[in-house]
Amino acid sequence: MSRVRLLFALLAAAVLVTVGSAAASAAPPPPGDGVAVNGLYLLNSRYNGDLAATRGWQVTWQVPAVNNGVDAWGAVGEWYYNLESGVYYNNDVGWAVYYFGDDDGMADNPDCTPTWDTGSICRGLSHLPVGKELTFTYEYCESDSKICLYVDLKDGTGNRFLASDTPTTVEMYAHDIETFADSDIVEPDIPCDSPTRMVAQSVKGTDGNWQTMTGDLWNFEDESDRYLFQNTDTGASPAYWESCSE
Repeated sequence: MSRVRLLFALLAAAVLVTVGSAAASAAPPPPGDGVAVNGLYLLNSRYNGDLAATRGWQVTWQVPAVNNGVDAWGAVGEWYYNLESGVYYNNDVGWAVYYFGDDDGMADNPDCTPTWDTGSICRGLSHLPVGKELTFTYEYCESDSKICLYVDLKDGTGNRFLASDTPTTVEMYAHDIETFADSDIVEPDIPCDSPTRMVAQSVKGTDGNWQTMTGDLWNFEDESDRYLFQNTDTGASPAYWESCSE
């Protein structure tokens, strides 16, 4: 499939895969048994505007239910340039904040001890309840030489710093469903009455101002007969959509 990202779990190395334009690789399950893991992006929502004219992106997700939680592994997240974040699911942490692709060296964050060489499943920010909303914010920082990544769990703490990295690959898209089924890892069964929800997005322009993103700024790509988008409205403001198992 054209959306497969090849990943080596033992080394936790990211392998660059080109799909039309430069693309980064997805965060694999933590190292174990030396097996290679294929991360599959089965549903994608891609920004159709001018990425070079952006200086930041905010994404708000709502955590879905998982019907087969004992065995399932999966992720819901997004890439801005070469830095990935979102929520990661397995039976050990439930839904947890994660990030991946911090090649400049990970931040000293007590909530997010290293899981991979370039990222973390943040055990201190785990077991997120179904229906919880959280916002990931990417912004250019350090005189526009790096991109800084934050998460707001909407618990009164505000933005928590996760990582910063030098922008390399050029991309701005969400992977609404990521699974590891090609390595016989059970896919999450996400019910359509408690789906993943993309609640809102905003973009920061070169003028430094944030603007709400509308639904017509996104292209939806469905590479799967196992998952689907629902309630997509290209006229919505802010942009809003859902995804779940077929």
